[in-house]
This record gives sequence, C-alpha cells and structure tokens, in this order.
Amino acid sequence: MLRKTVVMLLVSFMAISVVAFAEDHNALTKLGRGLANAVTGIVEVPKQIYLVSKEREPITGITYGTAKGICYGLLRTGAGVYDSVTFPIPPYDKPIMEPEYAFEGWQPESAEK
Repeated sequence: MLRKTVVMLLVSFMAISVVAFAEDHNALTKLGRGLANAVTGIVEVPKQIYLVSKEREPITGITYGTAKGICYGLLRTGAGVYDSVTFPIPPYDKPIMEPEYAFEGWQPESAEK
C-alpha cells in the first residue's frame, strides 16, 4: 500500500513538472495534464463546497456542493485518464474540462488579498 502511494506521488510530481516546464503544447503537455487531472480529481469536492458556499450559503455548499464536487471530480478524473491514454493523438492544446486543472478558477479568501 505504501509503495503504491509513493508511486502515485512520484507520478503526480512528474506530471506537474512536465506541465510547468512545457513552453508549448505538445504530447507531453497533454500527458502531464492528464496525469495531474487523474490524480487530483478529488480536489473538486472541497473546491465545489467552497464555491457553492461562497455563492449561496454554507448549508447549500455542504449538501449541493458535495454532490456537485463528486460529479465534477469523477468527470475530471475520467478526463485525466482519457488525456493520459490518448496523449500521442492531437489536439494537445484543447483540454476536455475548463478550467484546465482542478486548482484553477478559485482562490480561498486569504489568498485573494
């Protein structure tokens, strides 16, 4: 179990580094995006809870935001697996989901200032 966790972390860091250092869109960019999204799809749950709570109210964020986050997380993970499998096939610059990564499109209150 520990070995699988270490391997997943290494793959995640490699994917993020490929994306961070890619200057143009190519097959490695698509592979990096796919691996990053496949691993970080679960981030959509707290992200959607935060966004729905900010837009509406905390109770709605906990209930509807959790459901929305689970759905978005499954979609993002699936899109990541798809990008990872089809990385040699163009187009490289058109992500399946917007925003391109789970960490884009939201900033907690403390980071906005």
